[in-house]
Parts: sequence; C-alpha cells; structure tokens
Amino acid sequence: MILLIGLFIFILLSLRVIKNQYILVCVLCAFVLVRWLWLSEVPQDTGDGLAHFFIAQHVWENPSDLLNHWGKPVFTLLAAPWAYFGFFAFVLFNVVVYLATTYVGFLIGKKLAFKSYLILLFPIGLLTSMDYAANILGGMTEVLFGFMVLLSGLLILHKRWLWFALLISFAPFARSEGQLLLPLAFFVLSYYRAWKALPFLLVGFVLYAFIGFIAIGDFWWYFNNNPYQGAETIYGRGSWLHYADYWFVHLGFLGLVLFLVALVFFVINLMRKTLTHDRTLLILYFGIVYFGILLVHAYLWANGKNGALGLTRLAIHGWPGLLLACLIAMEYNFQKMKHQVYSVTLALGSCVWLIHDYPLVYDQPFPRKALADERAILDAADLVQRIVGSDFSHHVYYYHPLFAYQVGVNLHAIDGIFKQQSFFPFDDLYATLNSGDLIVLDSHFAHRDMNFPKEKIALFDEIMIFTPLNQYVHEGNQPAQVQVLGVNKFGTKNESSTKNLLDTELQVASNELYVNLNDVNQSDVSGDFVKFRAQLTRFGDTSETLTYFVVQHGTTGESITFELGKNNSWEFSLPFQQADYYKMFVHNPHGVETKIHIRLDYSPR
Repeated sequence: MILLIGLFIFILLSLRVIKNQYILVCVLCAFVLVRWLWLSEVPQDTGDGLAHFFIAQHVWENPSDLLNHWGKPVFTLLAAPWAYFGFFAFVLFNVVVYLATTYVGFLIGKKLAFKSYLILLFPIGLLTSMDYAANILGGMTEVLFGFMVLLSGLLILHKRWLWFALLISFAPFARSEGQLLLPLAFFVLSYYRAWKALPFLLVGFVLYAFIGFIAIGDFWWYFNNNPYQGAETIYGRGSWLHYADYWFVHLGFLGLVLFLVALVFFVINLMRKTLTHDRTLLILYFGIVYFGILLVHAYLWANGKNGALGLTRLAIHGWPGLLLACLIAMEYNFQKMKHQVYSVTLALGSCVWLIHDYPLVYDQPFPRKALADERAILDAADLVQRIVGSDFSHHVYYYHPLFAYQVGVNLHAIDGIFKQQSFFPFDDLYATLNSGDLIVLDSHFAHRDMNFPKEKIALFDEIMIFTPLNQYVHEGNQPAQVQVLGVNKFGTKNESSTKNLLDTELQVASNELYVNLNDVNQSDVSGDFVKFRAQLTRFGDTSETLTYFVVQHGTTGESITFELGKNNSWEFSLPFQQADYYKMFVHNPHGVETKIHIRLDYSPR
C-alpha cells in the first residue's frame, strides 16, 4: 500500500498539465467505485435501487415500462441497455454518468478560466458525500439528475438557450424534482431575453404526452399516474431541520468545510468585485437549485406530504452544482498557490481517502455488507430455491426486491413460478392459491405493500422463520423477520400434538471445532409429514466472531447453516418427510467458548 501511495504521488506530481492530473484523479475515483461495487455482498440499495434496475431490465420484455412514472422515464431509457446485461452493468451506467459529471465540471472550470488546481477537488469531493457515492453504487436516479443540472449550467455559460430549454424540458422525466427547474429556467431565459427558446421548455412534456397517448391512451399520464399523489402521511413526519441534522450523510465533512469557506470567500469577493458576471451567475444558479430542492423536501417531510420519508439522499440532487459553486467562489483566491504545494496536498488527501475507503464521519459503509434483516431475506431465498429445486409445479409469492435479486428473477416478470404479489383483497387472492404454493413474508413490505393481513398467517403452514435478534424495521417497531409459509388446503394443522424432542443448554469449549447433537431420525416420529421447530440462542460470551448451527441431510449431504453471533437468536421450522434423517451440529471454526440453548419440537402437519 505504501508503494502504491508513493507511485500515485509521483505520477500526480510528474503530470504538470492540470488536465492530465484531473484525468488521473477521475480514473482513481472510478476505480474505487468499481472496487466497492465488486466487493459488495449485496446491492447498495436493496429497495428502490433494485426496483429501478428491474424496471430498466424489464423494458426489453415490456416497452411500456419506458413510461413507468416511478421508474423515471429518462433514466429508464438511458439505463435499459446497461440493465440488459445485469445489475453490475446497470451500476456501471451510473459510474459513467459520474465520470460525465466530472467532465462537465472540468469544462465549466475551463470556460471560467480556472488558473488554480482547485478543480482537482471536484471528482474527489463528489464521492465524499456518502449519499452521492451510495446513489452511484445503488443504481439510483439522483446521479443522472445531478449531471443534468450541471450540464444546464454549462449551457448557460455558452448561452446555448435552445439546448438549455430542451434539457430542462426533460428534467421532470428524470426526477420529479425537475418540475422545480422549469420556473427557474423560465426566469433565466427571460433575464437574457431569449424569448425564442421559451416554447422549447414544453418539448419534453408534449413529446412524452403524445407517446403516452399512443402507448397507454392517456395524454395526461404524467399527472394521472403520479405515484406520490394522495400518499399523505404514510411514513409520518419529521423536523424542518432534518436535513441540517444529517449533514454528515448527504453533504459530508469535506462538503461542509468547502461550503463554509466558500461562503466567506464569496462575500469577500462580492465586496471587492473580483467575481466575474458568469461566475456570480453560476454560483447563484447552482445555489438556488440545491437549496430550493432541499427546502421543498424539508417542507414535505415536516408536513408528512407526498409520501415523504425524510430520505437524506434527496438532498444530493443539486450536490454536484453546489460543490462546483463552492470551488468557483474560492478559485480566484487560490490562483497564486504554487503548483507543488497544491499537488502534494491533493495527492496526500486523495491517498488518505483511498486508504480508509471513506472519510472521517461515517463508519466505512463501502463495500456494502448485508444487514441482519437482509441476511434473513438471502437465507429465505436460498431455502426456497432448495425447496423449489428443478421441478416445481407451484408458485412462490413474495414482495421484497432483494428476494427477486437473490433467486435471479425480474420483479416484474409475470410468468414463471416466482411472482411479486399484493394480497388485496385477501379473500380473492387466497382462492387462487393451491396447496404446495409458498409465500415469503418480510416485515418491511408484508403488511403495507404486500397487504398481507397478520391475522391470516394462521391459515398457512409455517415452514421457517428467520428472526435476527434486536433488528427492527422503521415502521411500528416490528421485529425484522422473514416468514416462509406453505399453502395447505388439504387439512388443518394439529398444533396440540406438538412434542418436545430436545431442550438443552449446550456448552461449547474453545477447542471444540464440532459439537454434534443426536441424529434426528424421522422413522422414530409418527406422522407422514412433520414439522420441526427449533429455537437457538447463543449467550455467555462477548466474542464478535460467529459460530454456526448446521442442519445436514443425512443422505444427500445438503445442509442449512445459521449464523450465531453473541447474544443472537434464531427461530425456524423445517418440513421433513418420513424416513428422512438429519444431522445437527455446532460448527465452531473461530474457537469461541460459548453456550447455546437449543430447543427442538415437532408436530404432524
């Protein structure tokens, strides 16, 4: 690592031309992004990010998804060719958009005659916003919108009013926040008396309206299909200062420092009249975009409107513009700094950032590791795939996008055995189910989006429950568990016949690699088809390493493994056929001295 740092500093200092240094920094940043993407255990955003991917990918099966309002039509159109090749390629599209953003930033600096090396901070500074980096890696739409905002600033500098109006006209179809750019663009065009360009602000809406009329028979689809319409107080409401309180997530430490320093220099330069008209105009334009969008979302969250959730990532729509505005405000005062001092400072800063993977104020969120509730989804998906096998004539109903990602199906696929399904109205949907079908309920989506009534769970066979300890979803403080249920319309469950097979406290010594339990042999259990329920709890130690509880089929050797951390619990059920037998044992590869409480019950089904 030290050699790599030295090599990077040497190369950066040897490149006297600022353009070449800028290219090197951008390549470094892109390399870090791809590295994070490659090493991530799960997608960066397992909800909205995967949903955008599935929409863009499904365009090739259903072109009407190009008009999916929630998916953002412009983003879907541009991302669809990348999504065709999978999620990794889909995220690479956002990496390319990031590089395009840095290129436009460099062109703006060139047009404004930047003479200092301050522009080298732009590609690095963008990624020091955790939300911005996460949006790139999550395949989110905000990155493209930020690029469009920056590109509109370049068009203002070049006074290309026709192209400026055309670009802004499509902004509402890249993000709903683009509607806020229309009145601002109208003011800019009016200020410069570019009257002929004003009608072109309607091109995007008129074009998409006619496409919608032809494709889905609705000229006003943009308004009629608004996914946020009527979504009042779904998630509650928060404080007006919510985005200020969470500055470290969407602005970042470097962003805050640059903003405060730039604010001081901006006032000083205005008083000294050292800022050119173009520089002043761009600072104001980017500032209005950033803070305008921020204030609108603060209002929506404070009043619980339009399904607002207070997502901090919504603050980054104008982040590239704000960062560049800060550099513009400061650049004049840094023009006299010597090349060597500036380059060494930037080189050292870049290396520190690269070594730590993420700067100062956040606990290394990249590469992305699966959270406990996400791990439960992955485990449930793996279990269902084992049950389904290669010959399965029934259906599996689910809702969570991560489940679809793990089993390798598109969320919007209507054929095949896996179906994303809402159970409203429940009675009508229940009538279409067949015995042998499976239902996967996760506590995040099950009762709100999937519309699965809690009181109806008792109608189904409980195959397995994954319950990470002390993990809660944001809504109602409900435990973040995943239930795999089986449809059984041939008979009722007989829970009264539940019998206990094992209830013991297992002492695991530090030198024991495997601790075997007695084999569970179905021939000793009455009933043609029974359900085992196990409860596991690890306690009595403080080690951060994992032990594992393994259930292994005695004949095929296939196994299911449960991770047990300190003070961690699992509760699950397994369906066994008669005459099958399973071996159960504790795997202790890290030499943890601990205790595990194990209770094993069974009941016929």
